[in-house]
Amino acid sequence: MKIDRRQALTGAAMLGLCGGPALAQTQRVRRGAGELSATSDDVVAFGEGLALMKRRRDDRSWARQVAIHSRNGQHNNGLFLPWHRLQLLHLERIIAGLTGHASFAMPYWDSQEHRTLPAWVTDRDALLYERQRDRGVEMLDFNAARWARSPYMSRLASDGFETFAGKLPTGAGMVEGYGHNYIHELVGGLMKRLTTAATDPIFWLHHSNVDRVWATWHANQPASVYPADWTARTLNGFVGAQGEDTGEWRVGSVLETRSLGYGYDRLYPFPVFNVPEMGPPGATRRVPLGGVVYRSEADGPAGQGGLSLTLPAEAVARMRAADDTLMIAGAGSVAFATNEGLLDRSIEIRMSCGGRRISLGSSPTFLHLPEGEHAHHAADYILPFRFGEEALNLIGDGDAPVTVSVEAEDLTPEEGRPPAQALALDLSLTLTGSRWA
Repeated sequence: MKIDRRQALTGAAMLGLCGGPALAQTQRVRRGAGELSATSDDVVAFGEGLALMKRRRDDRSWARQVAIHSRNGQHNNGLFLPWHRLQLLHLERIIAGLTGHASFAMPYWDSQEHRTLPAWVTDRDALLYERQRDRGVEMLDFNAARWARSPYMSRLASDGFETFAGKLPTGAGMVEGYGHNYIHELVGGLMKRLTTAATDPIFWLHHSNVDRVWATWHANQPASVYPADWTARTLNGFVGAQGEDTGEWRVGSVLETRSLGYGYDRLYPFPVFNVPEMGPPGATRRVPLGGVVYRSEADGPAGQGGLSLTLPAEAVARMRAADDTLMIAGAGSVAFATNEGLLDRSIEIRMSCGGRRISLGSSPTFLHLPEGEHAHHAADYILPFRFGEEALNLIGDGDAPVTVSVEAEDLTPEEGRPPAQALALDLSLTLTGSRWA
């Protein structure tokens, strides 16, 4: 991985990490929250740091960190991952400086591995307790809750850059849209709104794990996966260990966690990110022979809360006649108007055929609403989706048409709100013939 070492080391020095060659030798380790106790060093440091920061009124205050995320946080675009990596990195160094725990590293909470919140954030006497959360969240099995069993987390090893990380200028990636948003909704309370989410200590544990997902994906990718125009982007507005502005950070300088002075006790095990293909005895892979791309789109008229499109009949006929040499790759996105009407919604994307249906995407909204003069210039809220061979089980035999539809389900139906404004639904379906080898 080629990165701008000079900028990375300069930023690290401003953060108060350490300087020059010592950076690579002093690695802080982020550990799984479910394996830590209330007396673990990093948990103690986090609690002490939170208490100290809440008493401050300067740039190292807790309120300042919440405001940075509320005003500057990058969401629904391709800068989501590097921006949150940098804010978390800066918070760590502030806590280390204020508490004297020089090796402090933010624990990560992986709700797939540790299904409930750690007791040291739900105990009412704990420094990391936050009372403004949804009722019963301390007992919630996050791995069995709605949105948690997303099929998208199992394919991250094969995701391309934009599918994984998001698009510029706007458009969420799979990590943000499906691996990130639902935790905010399930924890509820302050976590439910972008303007207040960073107030809850769970926010930081969650984003430490989101960053771990990126670190795992990064470890399985070539350096060339990152577009040059993306790595050249800069981010700023962060506060360092002494309360200073740490200046501009080039995105390409924050790709490697080691260069930033930290790592994880373990990354995701590879099988979580890769589903092996099942072919004839002795065959291990399919060799593409040539494909056809079918594109469809639908636009939403004013006041319409949902959209649908019908897959081309030729494509459906090919899939119905397919054997295991046909490779199916469907990818698309949905767009909604970003306004208050999209709050407390769940974007539901489905494929239907002959009275049957499967989910292609299900994600609660988590959005930034611009204020003041910028309120009417909010970027569209865009969520990706995809499908593959699982569509064959739905399509089956017969001649029924196959449709893809989207709606923004109201999670507060008792309020009687008008529907959210659906803007666009697009789909690209690639059917590729292959042979087993």
